[in-house]
Amino acid sequence: MQIPMILFSVLCIGLGLFPAPLYALLPFEVNYAPYSGAHAVSQLQLLLFSGLAFFVMLSFLKRTLTISLDVDWFYRMFAPRLVNLLTPLLAGVITGLESAAASLAQRAGKTLHRHHGPRGNLARTWPTGSMAFWVTTMLLAWLALYYLP
Repeated sequence: MQIPMILFSVLCIGLGLFPAPLYALLPFEVNYAPYSGAHAVSQLQLLLFSGLAFFVMLSFLKRTLTISLDVDWFYRMFAPRLVNLLTPLLAGVITGLESAAASLAQRAGKTLHRHHGPRGNLARTWPTGSMAFWVTTMLLAWLALYYLP
């Protein structure tokens, strides 16, 4: 795993030292000089003053043994209480939905058996002439829908 890291670090350093090949890939002409005196000084000022602020404020960054209540309170305290409160209600709702779905499935099974079962209308044999009539009717309907605007 070290080879890709080394390769990309060399690529980053190379593009930092020689940015012209990167600028050549951009769709518009770039007139930017990253190593001008003003740019280098301003970036150095940002770096030095942020380091100074860090070391000045270091005494305020001491570890304290306290619990900071933040957004984590919602998933540490509120969410378990809400789950314990809503579980019986949701269990009743789920039980009701399960019984309704089972009843609906049973009625659908009976209806399917009535139409497709051994004595249903769709299970009996149909005369050939009747089938030819319905195929012709469906073909005419398809042609009418296809050719009429």
